[in-house]
Amino acid sequence: MEAYDTVDVLLARKSETIKVTAGNTAECSIALKIFASSILDSGYILWKYESSAYNFYREDSITEKASDICYCYGEPFGAVEDLKSNWYCVGKSSNDNGTGVLYRYDADSKKEQIAEISDFGYYFTDPLYYDPTEDALWFASYNNDILSLSKNKSPSSISSVNNINAVSGIDFSGKIGLAFAVQGSSLYLAYTDLSNFYFQYGKISGDGPFVFEPIGSPKTVSDLDLGVSGAITDIAILYDGTVYVLVSNVGNSLGDSGDSFIYNYNQSNTMYSRGALLKIQSTSSGFEVVDTLGWTGSSRQIAPVGDAIYGGESLKPLTAYIPSLSENSKKFYGPRRFVAIKPKEIAIADCGANFVMPNCNEGQRGNMFAHNRVVTVSLSGFTISGATELKNIKFSDLTLSGSGTSGAWILAVDCDNLQNEQ
Repeated sequence: MEAYDTVDVLLARKSETIKVTAGNTAECSIALKIFASSILDSGYILWKYESSAYNFYREDSITEKASDICYCYGEPFGAVEDLKSNWYCVGKSSNDNGTGVLYRYDADSKKEQIAEISDFGYYFTDPLYYDPTEDALWFASYNNDILSLSKNKSPSSISSVNNINAVSGIDFSGKIGLAFAVQGSSLYLAYTDLSNFYFQYGKISGDGPFVFEPIGSPKTVSDLDLGVSGAITDIAILYDGTVYVLVSNVGNSLGDSGDSFIYNYNQSNTMYSRGALLKIQSTSSGFEVVDTLGWTGSSRQIAPVGDAIYGGESLKPLTAYIPSLSENSKKFYGPRRFVAIKPKEIAIADCGANFVMPNCNEGQRGNMFAHNRVVTVSLSGFTISGATELKNIKFSDLTLSGSGTSGAWILAVDCDNLQNEQ
């Protein structure tokens, strides 16, 4: 059963199973909790990557013009928006001394420093999450095998960050925190031990110290959905309780190395630039994936044209697990973050690469093309409804190296007289 308002915004959904014996009838009642008062309709919080630094900005539309900026050094630290159109960002100094600053920007882009955050250990890669059902801003960190959280009610009026408290009930030894999401008592965690990427669900209680009660066992990305691989890069829980998870697989392997990718080309390679949006629902024993969107499951060959030779050897085709240009409106290159949560749609920063090999018949070099775009997903149909390519900013640092490369070019003898156009 689904409930909608008068402008076709989904307010809640729920399903029940009932057993009916042949020849008999049965009734089933379903109670829906409507979240009409806490549906987030955010702007677009985007960022520009420059030399290991990230400049976040918020706009009402998808644009490359930054009206205000929150500066972060090192790994990107996500920014979030609340129900009152305030948005929050954690800035980190370049000396990496473990001190960050939480900023609040109001609807008129007025900047305010809320507090310094120090002595907490290490940030999650995406350490902020806003729960509109409780009007609460959460912060996540980890240190000495301990997961810590901070819950801040009514963040539009807070002047400091609540104490960061340890979470009992979870073993975080050897783990690196990636992303998390909270709605009421439900907590979803994404983390890695550098070998696998894990996703875990449970219930959290208390306002600090916190107690976590796992529901089911943590699952790796490969456990979540058959055929999907890579890293979990972001999590979002919408007002109806449905969970959306981004998975990215960019580089030369089935993993994902973060937000800086070096494609190593040595004449014959397998290249990955793909990802998926997973739709997840909780169950009594944990959670299950109910749908997958935008994944490239099979490879294609990108072959040189003509007698392409470098270093005395003929160049072999690339094996590419990458959407072709003809299908990129239905597939992801490498989803990084949720950048807007709307009543009818979500927007996702998507970053990856495509390749062409040298064409000796036309005198053209091979090339790596970086794609930085915002992909919009319709919630009602769970389909990609649009993709906006951004030409002057990048969400991740994509580079090409190896024998026979120069910059983004793949070289071959007598095949580099002209520059390619995408």
